[in-house]
Amino acid sequence: MLPDSRLEELRSAGESSTLDYKAERYRFAKASEDDKSELLKDILALANSQRSGEAYILLGFKENAPYPAEVVGLPADGAVDDSRIQEFINAKLESKLNFHYEEQMFSGKQIGVISIPKQHRPFYVTKSYGRVEANTVYLRRGSSTGVATPREIYRMGVADQAKGDALFDLMVLDEQNNSLGDLFKRTFLTFDDLPDYRRERVSAMFAAPNYIKENSGYWREGAEYYQAKSSLIRIRVAVTNRSNFALTGVKLEITWSADNGQSFKMLTADSLPDLPAEEWNFRPSFTGDGGTEVDEEGAEPVYISLLGTVRPGETRRVGDDLAFLPFEPGVYTMKVRVLANEISQPGAIEWVLTVDGECKHLSCDDLGALLDTDEDEEFDH
Repeated sequence: MLPDSRLEELRSAGESSTLDYKAERYRFAKASEDDKSELLKDILALANSQRSGEAYILLGFKENAPYPAEVVGLPADGAVDDSRIQEFINAKLESKLNFHYEEQMFSGKQIGVISIPKQHRPFYVTKSYGRVEANTVYLRRGSSTGVATPREIYRMGVADQAKGDALFDLMVLDEQNNSLGDLFKRTFLTFDDLPDYRRERVSAMFAAPNYIKENSGYWREGAEYYQAKSSLIRIRVAVTNRSNFALTGVKLEITWSADNGQSFKMLTADSLPDLPAEEWNFRPSFTGDGGTEVDEEGAEPVYISLLGTVRPGETRRVGDDLAFLPFEPGVYTMKVRVLANEISQPGAIEWVLTVDGECKHLSCDDLGALLDTDEDEEFDH
């Protein structure tokens, strides 16, 4: 799933040899061969285009040059499963084409994204289908589609054969850049149901007027702060490019699972809660580097970090550490995927953590005592 920041970039980029906008979904279910061949032809043309990065077809977007594309959205019903499109496309090709289709929300509207990574070319159908002719290489040039010339087809092969396989190391580190351990001891806090905070009232006869609004969520924010502080495991991921060419569009995706359904939370480190104040605090909210986020719109939360281009021999670390908050003892599995335009199949590793420790239940009075004595220190795990 593409983060909103990336979709906003693509929306503003305009149609090109790597990007196409479609105001509606392609006709697929119960459609004619001519209608379905439009989808086939567009995917082939973008897959064969000369490019260094990923190509996209954005559905629910309408070209609006010279301004950003208009987000018109798609109907809630009528979505086609990725597996059906995969089967339809690849059953007709001489070699397997890697791509992915998914729908998501953007700017309050449902949209679709077809992502096509850079891979060995050319792609073509072995039997004519609708408006797509057999053994013909279609190619996206600028914002239009044409038939590749023999010279263009030759250059595809030369360009793709010039590179070997992509080689990289994926490292999982702690905040000190040491290899992450697999056994952690933490404290797991729970609290009574916490009321709204109310400042102790002073007799109006003796009190000066107070125009500062009290923070009614003070107790709950304090509980959230101490839960995070006592359970935090801070994780940093890095990629080293061992290839003799640059890896472009490098993206890391991290998900978690618990062996017995224990509860947990995943944040970026910049999103960790602060020690609360009794009065409303209007300090600015910092949102990190813009290339790292936790996407919670899908079936499971996904930590996403966009690393961009990683040159040969270079090591790139995530822009904002991952903050993992286990709320119960148990075994947790972290799954890390690395994607890049030059990697045909995403690389993946799993890291199993055993987290043990004491479970404590605190009353509102206990929480108040902590808040009265604590100073706003950085998280120390």
